[in-house]
Amino acid sequence: MKLHARLWVTFSLLIVVVSLILYIFIIKVYEARMLEGQKQLIVSQGYSVVDKISGTLPRFPERTEGYLSFYSKQLDMRLFVLHPDRTVWFDSFRELPEHSKLTLEILKSDASPPVGLYVPTSSYGYVQYTMLELDPGRADSGYLLMVNNVDFLYEDIRSFRIQVITILLATVILFFFICYLIASWFTKPIRSLSEQMKKITPLKRVFRPPSGRKDEIGELAVEIGEMVSELNRYDQRQKQFMSSSSHELKTPLATMQLICENLPYVREEKDAHQEFLNDLEVQIGKMKHIVESMLDVNRMWDRPLNRIRLQSQSIEAHIREHFQFVLDQKSIRLKFIAEDGAWLEVDEELFHRGLDNVVSNAIRYSPANSEITVAVKRLDLFRMECTVCDQGIGISAEDLPQIFEPFYRSPEAGEWDQEGSGLGLTIVKQMVDMHGAEIRVTSTPGEGTCITMVFRNKTVTEPPFP
Repeated sequence: MKLHARLWVTFSLLIVVVSLILYIFIIKVYEARMLEGQKQLIVSQGYSVVDKISGTLPRFPERTEGYLSFYSKQLDMRLFVLHPDRTVWFDSFRELPEHSKLTLEILKSDASPPVGLYVPTSSYGYVQYTMLELDPGRADSGYLLMVNNVDFLYEDIRSFRIQVITILLATVILFFFICYLIASWFTKPIRSLSEQMKKITPLKRVFRPPSGRKDEIGELAVEIGEMVSELNRYDQRQKQFMSSSSHELKTPLATMQLICENLPYVREEKDAHQEFLNDLEVQIGKMKHIVESMLDVNRMWDRPLNRIRLQSQSIEAHIREHFQFVLDQKSIRLKFIAEDGAWLEVDEELFHRGLDNVVSNAIRYSPANSEITVAVKRLDLFRMECTVCDQGIGISAEDLPQIFEPFYRSPEAGEWDQEGSGLGLTIVKQMVDMHGAEIRVTSTPGEGTCITMVFRNKTVTEPPFP
């Protein structure tokens, strides 16, 4: 069942339940008021009869019977005068002899008069019984029992019930349509989102979120829009990656093909043949390096992070162990700066892979007799910063937004004729994203580049003691 139908059914059932409760309440209140009003009327009439006959008992029984007969006809009810033991003393219809016992529920009641009771009967319909004391001041004065038909009262109540049912039924039907409109209004933005989502296909991802909504649906629409935009960016990056990787692989493959085509012609020339084989080995190594880098980029997302506490001393030792020889050969000085107690909470293997690419790029594009600075410092209790700065060729402002794209290489870098896979900074960016960290690049052409990575430690880092 769709959400629109569910809301409609839910609202409709709620209206039905409320209507039933309202109907029961109205009928109960109306019935109670009608019965109480009828009881008060009969009691007031009964006291008028009591005033007349109380002075005739027991000395003037004929006058008592006369009064009972008169009021019985006038009030259209049957009247009994009962002994203190609640047996018949006088009957206005003169059908029951004196001391006859009546088997009525009202006579079994221990409540103090006046007492009223409504009883449905099969022969006479609804009957009202009302019992009053003849003289409340005397215990042996007897009682006046009044019996009258109240079918008219229940007819009124039945008629009122029909009216209430008719009104409530019309109201419920009206509310059915109102609930349908309300459910349609509630689900309209959801239907709009659904229609927009159906338009999204693998070949065409276009989503236009409804504007102006500040509620949860608006937030959902914004999230869906961002997700679609991210998918489009991912597709674009994937296409660019495939295009760039194909281009990068095409160059060594073309060179290898050319070498293989010319090998038979230089077979007799030993030096030339060996040179061709060496070139072939170089191109194979280059292509292998590119493929391994591409696999690294894809494999990194599949592995879980194994965060450990990596001290600044370990970071310095790793850099010097892997790059000191190259630094010495290029006469580049390495300066390492670390605050006391500074450490990173990272996956050691992934962090070192990313850091190696940053340091390797810094060495590759730095001139001789320059300096590379690596600094690890604390920003606050949770955030730690690792920065690598060089004095190399720098990056132009136009190239900065693209340096993390796969296989991207700025024209200035091409002039240095440096070999590489073109995926180094892509791997760095991926490592940073996997850690939920930030990366910033500042650069001035001809002066150098600084790459700053900000990591958030899960454990609070206490500042060192002064």
